[in-house]
Amino acid sequence: MLSIGEIARSTGVSRRMLRHWEQLGLIDPASVDASTGYRRYADSQVGRVRTVVHLRALGFGLERIADLLDPGLTEPRLVELLREREKQLVLAITEESARLVEVRSRLAALERGSDAVMNALQLVPLPELRLLAVRVTVRDETEIPEGAREVVAELRARLAPDAGDAEVVLLYDGTSDESIMVTAGTTATASARALEVVEVPAVAEGVSVTFDQPPVDVAAAWISLDAALRDRGLRTTGVHRQTTAPNAAVTLQAGVRPLR
Repeated sequence: MLSIGEIARSTGVSRRMLRHWEQLGLIDPASVDASTGYRRYADSQVGRVRTVVHLRALGFGLERIADLLDPGLTEPRLVELLREREKQLVLAITEESARLVEVRSRLAALERGSDAVMNALQLVPLPELRLLAVRVTVRDETEIPEGAREVVAELRARLAPDAGDAEVVLLYDGTSDESIMVTAGTTATASARALEVVEVPAVAEGVSVTFDQPPVDVAAAWISLDAALRDRGLRTTGVHRQTTAPNAAVTLQAGVRPLR
């Protein structure tokens, strides 16, 4: 069974959106803990979430997606829905062309990330870290990029000049169903103003991938990493690490566990 955070990371769909789709009846958790409200999903539901994502990328509204996923959908109704969408696309060709460019760009980023991951993926223990860091809590995956920019900028502002181009480590802790902790830290020993000491435990079983050039889309790189692990019967778990070296190389790391 998957937590809402795990299914969000596997599909690239935010927790907020998954909850919204649940309200609309598009994706129902396999179970909900009566005391905590924590949602759990079956591995098989990942495919349904990706189908909704795919139909959204094609421009279908959520109401129409509900019709398309209805097991009782008839051929005449399917034709009607497709004709309706055809008219919308003809009327909005400029807007849809822009969407097509965006989808192709994301697909290209995923393919590049997939190639890089397959060539560089290593299953290795992850060392413990002791960071001087800044932290912020965000509510959802969609807020991670802005949260990461905020803490990195704050970290660099607080580091003393003798830190130079220090290595920056970003941590994403989504182990809580309610929020995500984003941490930016450095292992540099240079003096700094009012930074929190963050201890990151070692991980006995982990995955590590290094990109010589920063990924165009880090979120897409994580999705490619999870896809590569699925082929090995594994998935990422725990606190996710993203390290940017002074030479701009980016390393993604996380603990791993079996799919089942």
